[in-house]
Amino acid sequence: MKREQELWELEKEFWRGDAEFYERTLADKALMVFPAPIGIMDRATAVGSIRSAARWRNVSFRDKHLLPAGQGAVVLAYCVQADRGGKDSRYAAHCSSVYTRGDGGWHLVLHQQTPSHEGRAGT
Repeated sequence: MKREQELWELEKEFWRGDAEFYERTLADKALMVFPAPIGIMDRATAVGSIRSAARWRNVSFRDKHLLPAGQGAVVLAYCVQADRGGKDSRYAAHCSSVYTRGDGGWHLVLHQQTPSHEGRAGT
């Protein structure tokens, strides 16, 4: 599978995937940065929150950018529109993610979201 396609599929799975996916794919020292009131989550907190959160059902990316960031590292930047299936669950944000390639494939090191005016804020 092409590297770019593989990374975008991983990114989409972080929106829809379960806690087991997060455990397999988050880097050991990963951080996730969300709008207030959530703030910064470490790996353990992020995995724990996924266990109890409703997952996103419909996810689409636009304005996608992939930037090589040195040996075995990549930055993704994009706009997302997502919902959890309910009419009041729409969310739009500007996002960035940093991945590193190591044993076992790509691992998410850092993810950040800034809500946009295109949708209602949520997590």
